[in-house]
Amino acid sequence: METEDRPVLDLGSIDFTPDWAKRDAGVSVGHVKSDREGGERKSFGERRPLGEKKGFGDRRPFGDKKSGGSRGFDRKAPRNAERPKPLDVEVKILPETKALGTIIRKLQQDFHAYKLKDLAYFFLDNPSSVLLKVTPRAASAGSEPQRLFRQCKACGFASTNEEDVVQHMLTAHIGDYYEIKEIDCEPPKGNFSCVAKCGLSGVLLGPPNIHEFNGVVREMIRTRYPNMSEEQYRAHIEMVRDAEAIEEWRKNAVKKTVFVAKGAGENAPQLTREQAEAEFKRNIMPSMLDTPKHLMITAEMAMKSPVKPLVWAVRDAIEAERRAPYNICFALRGAFHHRKLHFFRANDARGPEFVTGAELKEFDAEHAIPELAKVANFIAEHPCSPRVDIVTSPDIEKHLVWLVSTGHVVAFTNGVYSAVEKYPKYGPQWQNRKPKAAETKVEAPVETAAEGEIAKKEEAKDETTAQLA
Repeated sequence: METEDRPVLDLGSIDFTPDWAKRDAGVSVGHVKSDREGGERKSFGERRPLGEKKGFGDRRPFGDKKSGGSRGFDRKAPRNAERPKPLDVEVKILPETKALGTIIRKLQQDFHAYKLKDLAYFFLDNPSSVLLKVTPRAASAGSEPQRLFRQCKACGFASTNEEDVVQHMLTAHIGDYYEIKEIDCEPPKGNFSCVAKCGLSGVLLGPPNIHEFNGVVREMIRTRYPNMSEEQYRAHIEMVRDAEAIEEWRKNAVKKTVFVAKGAGENAPQLTREQAEAEFKRNIMPSMLDTPKHLMITAEMAMKSPVKPLVWAVRDAIEAERRAPYNICFALRGAFHHRKLHFFRANDARGPEFVTGAELKEFDAEHAIPELAKVANFIAEHPCSPRVDIVTSPDIEKHLVWLVSTGHVVAFTNGVYSAVEKYPKYGPQWQNRKPKAAETKVEAPVETAAEGEIAKKEEAKDETTAQLA
């Protein structure tokens, strides 16, 4: 069975990363392959060798970075641990606003015709460009839905547990408001009978009776063992009563980390982490913590939530949308219509739907200059012609560009061109057209009656085939 080439929709290097998460500019979101039915679609960032295919059911769930095991299985959890209940929420799939604006500007500047479904998968293959509206369902008809989530306004991180969001903001955003410095200090003075040692890394933490000890422990957990509770980590702390170990700690404790409020001037006080966190909680955090009625969160951020039932609900919704992208296509169609983009279907009323920035209108060859008419007529007579068959000189290329930009010729993203009509031609049935017979007349040889009868049958067969084509 013949299949059409699967071209690459190159939408350029588009940075969908929010401003709060940017580290450097020019992050590319990759390419989207058109004609999903003809090729395997991969998650954003993945590449598979050409020709290699996955078996049915082998595709990893959206956002799952590890293979194997059911989604409810946790190797660290006790065997008799109670599995969290699924969240009773409705998840709606939408295009992220910034990504949508970038695509719209691309379509307005590029007069190619893009398949709407390919654009939908372009969003679905990039988790940062998918916006989720997560709405808790009401306990009973007519009642107000519970405000289930707590969310960080700065980046969108969300959880059903407020303490998760608090710890996230302390870890991820305290540096947005405080300058963190490492300064020299005097070695600790005094007599110490023992020093605490991390049993996991061997790092000397310091005597347990100094004021900074609890802060040192929490810093170790934050930087090295974020998946451990403080109680679990403290179980690995050993007390060493060796004089050499105490002296080694004393010699190494000649630097300390301080926090200085940004924009506070040269005389701003130098705070310890505990002091900075307390000030952050008191003055900044209340304006950053939100309790939304509807959780609006990108798929990328939702998959980072510590709430596993939320991750499962999002994953299921994304997988369902990937199988049949009705919701995101509906949202894209409305947004594109609002921005005055144009739609058409190819081949027939049930053919694939396309969107383009050019308003399509049939070309009036009778009143055009001969050079333009020649190019337009060639494309009309040879549907789905590749560029190499059309452009034979720089002048012809200029004419083709003009015809496309003015909407008189349809330029598909797979590199072929068709004339504007009610349903422009698109697909392998037009690419693999049968070449026309040569018009050169040659003298026919003398044939027998039987040969003439066979020739008539063959001619009738060719005419039938041409009509079907």
